[in-house]
Amino acid sequence: MEIFAINVLLLLMLQLINALDQINENSSDTDEDVKYVYINGTRLDFLYWNSDLGNDKPIQITFGNESSILKYWIKDLPLKVITHGWLASDNNSTGVFVIKTAYVDTGGYNIITVDWSSIGNDIIYSIPARSTASVGAKIAEFLDNVVKVTNLRASDIHLIGHSLGAHVSGSCGSNFKSGKIGRITALDPAAPGFEYFSFNTKPLSSADAEYVDVIHTAAGSYGYMENLGHGDFFPNSGFAPQPGCISLIKMLDFISCSHSRAHELYTDSVYHKKSLIAVKCSTWSSFKDGKCENETRVFLGHDASPW
Repeated sequence: MEIFAINVLLLLMLQLINALDQINENSSDTDEDVKYVYINGTRLDFLYWNSDLGNDKPIQITFGNESSILKYWIKDLPLKVITHGWLASDNNSTGVFVIKTAYVDTGGYNIITVDWSSIGNDIIYSIPARSTASVGAKIAEFLDNVVKVTNLRASDIHLIGHSLGAHVSGSCGSNFKSGKIGRITALDPAAPGFEYFSFNTKPLSSADAEYVDVIHTAAGSYGYMENLGHGDFFPNSGFAPQPGCISLIKMLDFISCSHSRAHELYTDSVYHKKSLIAVKCSTWSSFKDGKCENETRVFLGHDASPW
């Protein structure tokens, strides 16, 4: 009952947020603002990382001057592109960006983190939600330029996005012109404005990359409940609260805690390869009843692959 009440409150708050945004709609053209500030390179930041540079010395890449990356680019290594969600810190060592730290620590990849916090951190949720398509399209343009200067194959690009960042990644994949993006990993993709209270903005879909895997950890509240990818993973049922998210300290933020669990699980899978095993199953109850024991087993997170 408590979970239901909190979800209802969440929905009412989103309705209010959307209403406030509608009031200001005439005075703020989000799409035009996005295009303008991105062209001038002031609100979308790209940082490049690899194991040689370490976690303290990223290289800032200016849009339109992607060739500056060549001095540091490690040839023949694939690329990970990591994008945050709503109200996420632009600190590249917290939140979803702990995945960057894990890949730098373990080595073997070129890594780019995308900071769109100047838009993504707007307290009026519908503004960043409606901007995901424009942000993703601009990232796609940036990556097209990276491909040109590095000769990187599209199949070697892996986009990783949390919450709204998952939809940004989807938009990037659908707008990318240099081939088909190899993989998109969506970490508890945001549901408000997409699965319910739609803002008519395109959500992530399985058509956005050769392989799309989705980890659901707060389904039906902050995160999507329906399948979005080629492989949809529902650890611990996929719903809030996730294990460890109910305590005297976290009683009031168990949905946020569960929403973050998606990128925490993924990070763990980078440090501990092939440690998180999933089984193909139609429902959580069927899994709990032992009806899927003979079904296909795959890995969740870093080592996920098509069924």
